[in-house]
Amino acid sequence: MKRLTTLAILVLSVAACNFSTSPPSEWQQPTVVPEEQQTPASTQPSATLAAPAHPAILLTVDATSGGGTIHPLLGVNAGPLPIIRSPDHADLTEQYHTIGVTMIRTNDLGGPLDMATMYPDQNADPHDPASYDFAASDEVFRAILAGGFEPYLRLGDSWNVRGLTQRAPTNPENWVRAAVEVVRHYDEISRQAGVPLRYVEIWNEPNFKQFWDATPGEFYDLFAKTAAALKAEFPHLMVGGPGLASSSGSLTPEGEQYTQRFLDYLQQHNTPLDFLSWHVYASDAQTYVQLAALYRGQLDAHGYTGAESHITEWNTAMQGEDETDAVRNTARGASLMTAAWIGLQEADVAVSTFYRGNETGQHGNMGLFYADGRAKPMALAFSLWAEMAAHPLRLSVTPTGSDDPNRLWVLAGQDEDGEVALLIANPDDTPTSWEVSFVGNAADNATLLLHQVSDASGEIQTFTLEAPRAEIGAYTVQLVILGW
Repeated sequence: MKRLTTLAILVLSVAACNFSTSPPSEWQQPTVVPEEQQTPASTQPSATLAAPAHPAILLTVDATSGGGTIHPLLGVNAGPLPIIRSPDHADLTEQYHTIGVTMIRTNDLGGPLDMATMYPDQNADPHDPASYDFAASDEVFRAILAGGFEPYLRLGDSWNVRGLTQRAPTNPENWVRAAVEVVRHYDEISRQAGVPLRYVEIWNEPNFKQFWDATPGEFYDLFAKTAAALKAEFPHLMVGGPGLASSSGSLTPEGEQYTQRFLDYLQQHNTPLDFLSWHVYASDAQTYVQLAALYRGQLDAHGYTGAESHITEWNTAMQGEDETDAVRNTARGASLMTAAWIGLQEADVAVSTFYRGNETGQHGNMGLFYADGRAKPMALAFSLWAEMAAHPLRLSVTPTGSDDPNRLWVLAGQDEDGEVALLIANPDDTPTSWEVSFVGNAADNATLLLHQVSDASGEIQTFTLEAPRAEIGAYTVQLVILGW
């Protein structure tokens, strides 16, 4: 069985960490343990896990035929540089490598890579290099490239922009031209660094007043003109957007109408659209599947059948307990979002950037990591997603059993060597048990390892399975590796 390199180095500084809901009062430099110095507990099974006598859910995996491709949905918003430059805010380059981050969306970086920062005076000549200030933005962008992460360039402004009193451009014609010059600047830097820019996203949540304070029609016009200008100058880039917001984890009739009218306008004006990006903050994985299907249907209905679907912000619901530390900083949040990640694999989503990688301050709870660089359970779960994505040939899974078979969210895949992986999420407050049966292979002859994220430990637990069956606790994520 091949070695799980992603999981093997997931020691960081979590071994002595109990994942409390607030950061420690005394900061220590986070470390990554070199592979040759890793502890046995991080690379070898910690125990043999006894098999339940009567598993409640049977997972039948068909290994005889492929069920499509598992997409590497491994992007994040922000980082790796910290927003606040101080000793207690970590550069997360190594941590991102460790958990398998591949892409970084340039959003909510505290000023850098906002249009208001790079092109501060919209009355200035957009053709004059002196009209731009790229200093702070270049530092952040180059750090993304230096880490080997693919940049996902968002054109627009972040949640908080100092001194910005109007969200919609005051000089739309100049703004469009400036957008072209900004993309030219970063396309060139990316090519020089050997990490080509691929995606350019126009705007962020225009259907939310925090980001757009003019009429919808004025936004449609700005988007269409910007997209046309960018595609004319950079036909090799994929241009899209606009990061549509959903309300309370669902698309309201108003939101659905906005999407339809936006695409109506683009269709009527023959606007090129390589992808449609959208956001959702919800804790029910089914919501992700439903919204993705709705957006896919809207694209297809407007003739954009070749346009990709991108989810460029997502996390647990922005209401009630689901937006608190008790969910986002624990295995409960990790299990909810793993179920959502599995749902996205079912929904023809090509790109995902989770919100977010780092924290904006010491007491944030939306990041995969605390401000000082310590991994949260969500980051540990992300590393399991990365290992799952390394088994890209998707296999069909049919759940049956005495328990509700749909309680678990399950994804199965196979790599080129025939090794099979199952990602299993229990986003429920009740434990259950499962057994794997194979069509076309005998699971009883396999070597089985189980990697687990739960609140029982501050790091990934690894177990040897006596048989292809196990208990799964409440709010728990498991990755099962089967080799023959």
